[in-house]
Amino acid sequence: MKFSEFKAYQPKQASNVFAFVCEDDFLVEESRPVWQRIFGGDWFFEKYPAKEFEEIIGRELMDDALTPSLFTQNRILIVTNADKTTKGRIEDLTALQGVPNSSLRIVLATGSRKSAAGLAKVFPVIEIEPLKPADVARWLMDRYKLAPDMARYLVDNAGTELYQLQSEMEKLQTYVGGARPIEARDVDVLILRSEQFGPFELDDAVLARNYKKAVQVIGSMLDEGVEPLMVLSRIVRVWRQLFAGKSLVGKRSAQDVAAAVAVPVWKASDFAASCKKFEWKQLAAGFRLLLNADRAFKTSTPNPEGYFDVMLWKMIG
Repeated sequence: MKFSEFKAYQPKQASNVFAFVCEDDFLVEESRPVWQRIFGGDWFFEKYPAKEFEEIIGRELMDDALTPSLFTQNRILIVTNADKTTKGRIEDLTALQGVPNSSLRIVLATGSRKSAAGLAKVFPVIEIEPLKPADVARWLMDRYKLAPDMARYLVDNAGTELYQLQSEMEKLQTYVGGARPIEARDVDVLILRSEQFGPFELDDAVLARNYKKAVQVIGSMLDEGVEPLMVLSRIVRVWRQLFAGKSLVGKRSAQDVAAAVAVPVWKASDFAASCKKFEWKQLAAGFRLLLNADRAFKTSTPNPEGYFDVMLWKMIG
């Protein structure tokens, strides 16, 4: 279900323990008032990584569950990376399920249905659909009153992780100071900043298949503190423009193609020429490389500059 639907959801099955599949950490935090409503009453939240949760003695969990709320604070424990929960701890929680009017409730949060497969065999599962770019743009519009085109531009360039977007919005709001609406140039200057290179030089290098220049621009951005996922989002945006533009080149004018993929009109002719330089097979392979990069930066800690060097060589070298 969508997170917006979850806000009004009431499980048919009463339970002291739920598996909660949600890939965005920000939404896990935002789920607290929903769990409070689902469980009813007044609850105090605590958050534990799975490793720390495992260190709590099983009988202490049961004692907390059995202690009447008159004598203790009702608690909801949100356990992150819950797919790492051991068999012994699952047995403890299975026993906890049978406690009526428990003063302790557990939310086992994990990032994907696959990782929650073991938990789903024992506990009821609530699964939140992964956010799509359009969902995140809507979130920005609702939360920060951004114009639709500005929300889409920010998502294209900063990605879809809500914590990251919240941080970037705070920077942008401080930068603009409430004097005017946030504009694309503010994103280019503040988020995708580089003192050495202009805001479009990475785009231009990729479009021109200028590997050496692209590597130089990315190196400068990383040195100045731009997050690897931000850099990756910029490359993804250009690659999407190429993919969409290539299907239109030859059917529409260069100006119409540029307008359709949100390329500045003064770059229309160069963009149309760039689309012709790339083969469909190359664009498809590039998307696979970008997907692998997204997973790598989210799940491990590769050397960003080295990773981008290799990836760009495969894409445009």
